[in-house]
Amino acid sequence: MRKPLLLALSLLGLFISLYLLWVYTSPSSPMVCFGGGCDVARASSYSHLLGIPLPVFGVVMYAFLVLLVFIHPLLPVSVARWTEYAVVLVSGVGFLSSLYLTGVEAFVLHAWCVWCVTSAVSVTGIFALSLVDIFRPAPSLEAAEALKVVQTNFALILFGFVLAVPSFILLSRHGSFPVSKPPSVQTVEAHLVRPDTHFYGDPHARVTVVEFGDFQCPACRQAEEAAREIRQKYGDRIRFAFRQFPLQALHAHSEKAAEASECAARQGKFWQAVDKFYANQDDLSMPALSRYASELGLNSREFVECLQKGQMASRVAQDIEDGRALGVHATPTFFIDGRMIVGPIQYSQFTQLIENELQSKGSEQAGETHPSSSALTSKQATESTPAGKKTATGKKPTSEGSETMRVLGVGSQNLLAASQNSGTACSEAEAKKRQPTMIRTAQAEALLKDASHALFVDVRSAKDYRAGHIPGAINLPIGSFEQEWRQLPKDKTIVLYESGRSSGDICAASRAAGRILLAQGYGTNDVKVYQDGLASWQKAGLPLKR
Repeated sequence: MRKPLLLALSLLGLFISLYLLWVYTSPSSPMVCFGGGCDVARASSYSHLLGIPLPVFGVVMYAFLVLLVFIHPLLPVSVARWTEYAVVLVSGVGFLSSLYLTGVEAFVLHAWCVWCVTSAVSVTGIFALSLVDIFRPAPSLEAAEALKVVQTNFALILFGFVLAVPSFILLSRHGSFPVSKPPSVQTVEAHLVRPDTHFYGDPHARVTVVEFGDFQCPACRQAEEAAREIRQKYGDRIRFAFRQFPLQALHAHSEKAAEASECAARQGKFWQAVDKFYANQDDLSMPALSRYASELGLNSREFVECLQKGQMASRVAQDIEDGRALGVHATPTFFIDGRMIVGPIQYSQFTQLIENELQSKGSEQAGETHPSSSALTSKQATESTPAGKKTATGKKPTSEGSETMRVLGVGSQNLLAASQNSGTACSEAEAKKRQPTMIRTAQAEALLKDASHALFVDVRSAKDYRAGHIPGAINLPIGSFEQEWRQLPKDKTIVLYESGRSSGDICAASRAAGRILLAQGYGTNDVKVYQDGLASWQKAGLPLKR
């Protein structure tokens, strides 16, 4: 009975490892998981060893165990004995590894992956049964008995395969990102801010706002307008933190842009870099980043060396890991004293949330703060001095954060999701949605000549649109597209475009606008994205209207 159970547990572990390998190597694939800890574990630095996803080792281990158990009855007694020792050795290593990783989930990530725990239980069972085999070996089998065992094993493998295939298909079509469960108090304390976090405002303020952003995400750019006004209005009563969360699988240049802002921070101009990069979101290529550094007055040689050598890559990676631990899955994500808000926030809504927090802390009077009773406390922060930037009371933005934090009121009632279903939001889930058809310059030119059947829509800002646009194009900025798309006709082909100076972006503004139209009933053939954009239009010598 021990051998069939050994084989069943090995097959279970193999199925789990194969499923985890699929989701680990598919960043845009959500996981089926109970409790929401699976994506946290997947996104942590502990999910890889030497750059290899851990499920790879699981697949190899369990496949090897299946092979050993299957061939065991066919081997001579002396050789079969060695296979039993091999099972003990392999499962023992797996058991110790699972024990370590379970400890990491419990004490470091504070998140439980059901798949990982089930795999740990499986390998523990295999290890225990293999030890019993060593100390209480089963009697030798006659040839006929051995053949029966092999047939049983084969039937078990076949049954497992028949059960696994539809199960895998079902799992691959379901799953979600962890948006319904807020982080625990312990997780927030450990991951929300660090000593090197960039802050703007009063370091002793009792209300802390933390943004996880991506410089290439259109929704972040939209949210930045409100965030900038909030920093200016409440700079003497709150502290505003920015943390990196580049969605590199969706935005080709976001990772380097994040590093570039950290390189700028070395020269005391982090917040200027934030403003600059968001203002020039349509081109965040390496040459463009170097050009922006010069425009900000940075030491170009130091900046380029910092960026090219990836000196701030680990700094960005730490922000990403902290964000994943907190349950961040999309950008922008804000935390207002432990309250999680996913997606852009309207200025009026943002203001109301902060006013409510200030009032709940007893800070109704403008400019009055009492650090001793604040929900978020910090040590004196080291100040950074971005040129021309001061708060309402003359305080300068700070570039370093607290070493210790205490967060109150983190519960299910604090989870806000104002825009988590927004078509302009940037998340891995967006890549799974139906995408508009991409066209090149020649196709766009042909459609322009057929104006009775096609309408060009410029999704850039009104200012950029006025500076030059494709003749006949109307302007629907991405920031208001969800509210204004209804004015578009359904009897014409809609051609969406933007600047085209940055490529490889799944969540670009024009594509996001296209997904909104597709979700509203437009056909795939009726919504097209001019992927080369205005830059290529100009390069081809085609006309512009100003």
